[in-house]
Amino acid sequence: MNDVVNEARREYYRQWRAKNKDKTREYAARYWAKRAERMAQEQTAGKEAKDNGKS
Repeated sequence: MNDVVNEARREYYRQWRAKNKDKTREYAARYWAKRAERMAQEQTAGKEAKDNGKS
């Protein structure tokens, strides 16, 4: 039963993404912008921690 439910969900979202390509692109762009920002903050925090240890 679980496989049937998962397949139905996948098919629904596949169709939704095909109908809403502009929204899908916006969501993906927003996700990757936030991800890049978070990664930059982590690199900065890691570098600061390493620099503080050198003192």
